[in-house]
Amino acid sequence: MTTKDYPSLWGFGTTKTFKIPIEHLDFKYIEKCSDVKHLEKILCVLRSGEEGYYPELTEFCEKHLEALAPESRALRKDKPAATAASFTAEEWEKIDDDIKSWVSEIKKEEDKMHFHETETFPAMKDNLPPVRGSNSCLHVGKEKCSKRPTKKKTPRDYAEWDKFDVEKECLKIDEDYKEKTVTDKSHLSKIETRIDTAGLTEKEKDFLAIREKEKGNEAFNSGDYEEAVMYYTRSISALPTVVAYNNRAQAQIKLQNWNSAFQDCEKVLELEPGNIKALLRRATTYKHQNKLQEAIEDLSKVLDVEPDNELAKKTLSEVERDLKNSEAVSKTQTKGKRMVIQEIENSEDEEGKDSGRKHEDGSGDKSKISFLFRLCKKLPFYMMSWLSFSICTEIRNLPVFLALPCKFTSQLRSSFS
Repeated sequence: MTTKDYPSLWGFGTTKTFKIPIEHLDFKYIEKCSDVKHLEKILCVLRSGEEGYYPELTEFCEKHLEALAPESRALRKDKPAATAASFTAEEWEKIDDDIKSWVSEIKKEEDKMHFHETETFPAMKDNLPPVRGSNSCLHVGKEKCSKRPTKKKTPRDYAEWDKFDVEKECLKIDEDYKEKTVTDKSHLSKIETRIDTAGLTEKEKDFLAIREKEKGNEAFNSGDYEEAVMYYTRSISALPTVVAYNNRAQAQIKLQNWNSAFQDCEKVLELEPGNIKALLRRATTYKHQNKLQEAIEDLSKVLDVEPDNELAKKTLSEVERDLKNSEAVSKTQTKGKRMVIQEIENSEDEEGKDSGRKHEDGSGDKSKISFLFRLCKKLPFYMMSWLSFSICTEIRNLPVFLALPCKFTSQLRSSFS
């Protein structure tokens, strides 16, 4: 009996999934139904429990479906993972022996490989640098790496925060950073700056140069500019190229090695005149070496080729501003020097001339009496006794003193007497 032979019962309700009439979930219907796909749908609804749980009806549907189609997918069930209890004692012993024999074979293979490496490359271990960005150390410093860093005590209340010394903590951080930088750069001495290319073909040299250049790019991107310079130098020793010289110049600029960067830029411009990157980098070295006119010339060449180059425009504006400031400073400095020299010379000449005139005209007495008169005028009368009697009589006997107005001479005579 098929679903078509059975009368339609849609009006009595259907299931949510597959829209199966409720009346089909029955022993009699399942026993008479021969449609395998429809039986699979009924079994799926019964297992889901959306219309209720009927274990006996579900089991009856499974048996009937198995009789019609033993290889139906609806009859497949997930088997649980096998455990030791799933096997007999003999089977489990056999499995255990197989695992142990496999582990022993793997260990033997590892020992053979390790022995072969130590025989063929005995000195390679000491010369290998550590992996970049990792905290791993060489076998020499395993004891140092095994030490765990001590935890810092953080203040908990306001009283402890008052005792907290900020300067000491900053010094500790600086010392730790210096130690890290020193230890990280220790492997640079083990890298040779030149590659022996004797007996190599051009393709092999080119391959070595590209490989070392890529190592330099990796070091540059991670901020290890000194290491980048070393790898670019190795690339140049294998095969000199414009790219390697240009990249090394940029790394030297980052390290503020202006002369070395300038020389690399010169090499690039010898190999490829008019190279934009080399002109920009040489202008940067000129700027920091205070050769502003040369920097302007290189930047103008770059802007002639690439008018929209933002870096060249920015650098040119900075160089022109520095040039104006230096010219203004030089002008003020030269003007100030000239004024000082002229004043000193004029003052010396005038003093010499005045002294000569005083000696010739005999007017030296006027300067003496004017000085003494000012001193006497500023001092109070009761302090006049401090002056020597001989000086007072000398002032009174001077012809210039006699020519003074009467009111001044009378005051001084009364004070001297």
